[in-house]
Amino acid sequence: MDRTHELISEIISGEERDIGAYLSAVLRVRGELPVKGGRIECVQADSAYADVIADFVNKARKLIPGAHFETGRTGSGEARKFFFRLEGEGMEKLLDITGLTPFSEQAKTPANEEELTSYVRGLFAGGGTYTLPGEGERGYYMELRIPDFEETERLKDALAARGVNFESALRRADSLLYSRKSEEICNMLAFMGAGNCAIEVYDLQVRRTEAGRANRQANYLTSNIDKAMVKAASQVEAIEYLLARGLEEKEDAETRRIWRARLEHKTESASYLAGLMGVSKSKVVRRLERAIEKAGLKGGVDGSDN
Repeated sequence: MDRTHELISEIISGEERDIGAYLSAVLRVRGELPVKGGRIECVQADSAYADVIADFVNKARKLIPGAHFETGRTGSGEARKFFFRLEGEGMEKLLDITGLTPFSEQAKTPANEEELTSYVRGLFAGGGTYTLPGEGERGYYMELRIPDFEETERLKDALAARGVNFESALRRADSLLYSRKSEEICNMLAFMGAGNCAIEVYDLQVRRTEAGRANRQANYLTSNIDKAMVKAASQVEAIEYLLARGLEEKEDAETRRIWRARLEHKTESASYLAGLMGVSKSKVVRRLERAIEKAGLKGGVDGSDN
């Protein structure tokens, strides 16, 4: 079953850490820079999903207030596309922010964690595919499309260094990062901050491998791997919620350091974080549980944000 749009919806519904990196990635996949008389006429992009275009425009306007985007729709049925077009000074600012030109096929692979995460999220929103096996079916699949194979290889290495191991391949005009392994797809979803989709995969894995058990929650409790991954996703969500609202300021320095370590190592175990930081596992667990509890009290995670 195709879950591409569900994942895109989760991506665009969250706060983006590095908007410039996100916009750059979307344009790398979907954008065009028509040139006439040696000059760039405009920057334009299209998508089968209207919310991808609307979200791009909204994000761009945060960095370029007052930019005049032309938006519209072409085609019908499966051939229907939604688009934006930007000219003039707004176009020049957008190209400067995203670091794109019509004469450069090379793109610098983001170096820091926030930029890389946003860049990967933008690549998926621009042209990713994500499917899960339906009832009685087999096959997990996820891919990102990138126009340059060297960039694909650099990105593959950068993700592998963070525990996400995807394969690379050339296909027609594009190159791909892809995986058919549910475990690696889970790792990628966690890296992208798509906690809801990650939990859906975990739940599907449990149901398929433990068919016949009525209580799926019990499966999480009896599976150390699944429980750790679900817990890590909840911790990341809670910490991101608290940091976005400045609610970490009253915490002591060690707590803040543990929270930051969890964001930098989204899929690692509490034991790994404890070894990395030179503290006890129980201390790491307590401080991460505090993030979940505090976010819940403030309305995040399972609470409402109103």
